[in-house]
Amino acid sequence: MTHSTHPFFLGLGLLGLAAIPNSLAADDSASGTMVDEVETAIVEQTNDFRKENDLQPLAVDDDLTEAASKFARYMAETDKYGHNADGKTPAQRAQAAGYEYCVVRENIAYRTNTGEVTADSLTEIFVQGWIDSPSHRENMAADYVTETGVGVATTDDVTYFAVQLFGRPESAAYRIEISNRSGETQTIVVTANDSRDEFDLPPRGIVRMRRCFPSTIGLPGNDQEFSLTESANLVIDDDGLSRK
Repeated sequence: MTHSTHPFFLGLGLLGLAAIPNSLAADDSASGTMVDEVETAIVEQTNDFRKENDLQPLAVDDDLTEAASKFARYMAETDKYGHNADGKTPAQRAQAAGYEYCVVRENIAYRTNTGEVTADSLTEIFVQGWIDSPSHRENMAADYVTETGVGVATTDDVTYFAVQLFGRPESAAYRIEISNRSGETQTIVVTANDSRDEFDLPPRGIVRMRRCFPSTIGLPGNDQEFSLTESANLVIDDDGLSRK
């Protein structure tokens, strides 16, 4: 089935610290059912994509779903588009819906159809469009997100707005403790999510960190380093860096 359409628009948001589906008419149950099918299929195909890439599936979170659905409906009703279309960030919308977040990422898109539209065609356009876009694909393939929520909305059965949120809850943040048992001040290097930070830890000093992204901890000029995706206690002594 072919459709004559305007260009397919994508948007992406990242914050690490972006329902009610609305259809052409409130009583158009057929349209509402199709929107429900698209939302379910987006989650399923996202998890199929993650499985193909040796990643864990994402659980559906009610708060993320509520935030995604409300934002999709907002864009459909106002014809405003963008991650900050409502004056808020994806993380702010997720938090307002009750999601206590460690990480929030967001993919958005809209599709305008001039021909017949089906649940399958909409799902394929949204999901494949995100997969084909490197930045959106990065969100879908992030190994540190654990949950998702999807919202799709339309006010005219012609233009459909889709929002997919990805999250890692605050409860899944991990803690790292580093103790300096050597007799010298040690420089600690922490790399995570394309960032690199250094700080000095004096003898007998202890530092505790809360992390949302996978992190690598090491010492300058020392081949010993640890790539961490869970809570851990590290110790620096005369032999270097080790894990308790």
